[in-house]
Amino acid sequence: MLSATGVAAAGIGVDAFAIEPRWLDVTRHEVPVERLPASLDGFTIAHVTDAHLKSIGPVEEAIHAAVRAENVQLVALTGDIIDSVQRLDVLRDFCAALRRPGLAAVSTLGNWEHWGHITPATLGKAYARVGVRLLVNETIERGGLRIHATDDSTAGDARIDAFRDRRGEANLLLTHSPALFDRFPEDFPGFSLALAGHTHGGQVRLSSALVPMLPQGSGRFVAGWYDAARSRAYVSRGTGTSLVPVRFTCRPELPIFRLRRA
Repeated sequence: MLSATGVAAAGIGVDAFAIEPRWLDVTRHEVPVERLPASLDGFTIAHVTDAHLKSIGPVEEAIHAAVRAENVQLVALTGDIIDSVQRLDVLRDFCAALRRPGLAAVSTLGNWEHWGHITPATLGKAYARVGVRLLVNETIERGGLRIHATDDSTAGDARIDAFRDRRGEANLLLTHSPALFDRFPEDFPGFSLALAGHTHGGQVRLSSALVPMLPQGSGRFVAGWYDAARSRAYVSRGTGTSLVPVRFTCRPELPIFRLRRA
């Protein structure tokens, strides 16, 4: 019995430390949008969050391959991509490999960019060198899609009222910590799609329903689809690890969304 227990524990350890953290799960989602302009039918968004980049490894290479294979038109990076200024070089390498004609990329701040004392000015310049726009409580338009991006609500200053303007039929909300979704007032106009990360899906799960720990700022959210912020909201499991380089029954995730006319 002791021998069997030891073998099982060793197998779990190998999976959690060596297999799952390096095994990207590309999930695909069709998002119906009422009155979506014909020009945006099929518009494809890849959501990268919680990368905690240290080097370009198997997960990052798999992200680059998926973005190419899925003909992604927008990459949305929703924070915790790096956690110190010493990671700016790997950030540039990661983003440079995403670039191709017809692809746009935007990013928000996460709690770790704040905690790592990476100023928006420094991070914005690093992103701009590789064609990524850093958005902090800002709205921009790309080909008829309005993109609203907040600061992080756990470590920063997320300003909800900045996004009441709803010109256009397709509106995308990007934020890092999903607890913010439940702070939107009932009279707030919804979004076509709202994206967040931060939770890592729990990172270590005993089952799909049993998640021992989530970080502050997660609220009621773990991973997947929710009705929140008067929108269809999706919380990604993220692509990296934090604090401990381990994942168990919680593979890193790259969600890919295609907007469709409802």
